Amino acid sequence: MNVLIVEDNKPVSLLISRIAEESGHSYFIAADGELALRLYSQRDIDLVIVDVELPGIDGYQVAREIRNHCTQIPIVVISGNQGESWHQQAIDAGANEFLPKPVRPSSLQSLLQRYLATSLT
Repeated sequence: MNVLIVEDNKPVSLLISRIAEESGHSYFIAADGELALRLYSQRDIDLVIVDVELPGIDGYQVAREIRNHCTQIPIVVISGNQGESWHQQAIDAGANEFLPKPVRPSSLQSLLQRYLATSLT
């Protein structure tokens, strides 16, 4: 499975990429929304993990753009901002899930396993 990680915080993107790699997945990292959308259009992406707060296009807009092109791809929005309104905005933008930061490695591993199993069926 190819995971697109859209995160401008280098330590967070490295953590997510390490977990993806340890789970047997390939990944691409984009530090902003524009690069994320280019990578999405150029690569075979199976799962998107996108932070809300990005330079340029925010994570909600990235989720909307990707969702407009594909209704099947899982999109996970992550954010240090928590609360029902942030979660609802992620769902309204087309996300399947919302994960709060700091991202717990065990939660991310479970999520990757769940979506990998879904993509194989």
